Amino acid sequence: MYPDILLVRQSDGYRVLHGHLHLTSAMASSQEAFAHASGEGKVKVVKTAEGIFIGEQGRRVPLLWNQ
Repeated sequence: MYPDILLVRQSDGYRVLHGHLHLTSAMASSQEAFAHASGEGKVKVVKTAEGIFIGEQGRRVPLLWNQ
């Protein structure tokens, strides 16, 4: 787990608040990583063919990128 990766929940997904480079590095070497979501604690970040998602109680919520 990277404690310096901080995610925040937005209505339709999550955004990376802090630790963009650490998350990118973790996702480059593995299909999954763990991060801290504000107000929720430790969450699993999973890379699939459709994108990067946050695993949450049997369902996946997308990681939203700033554009």
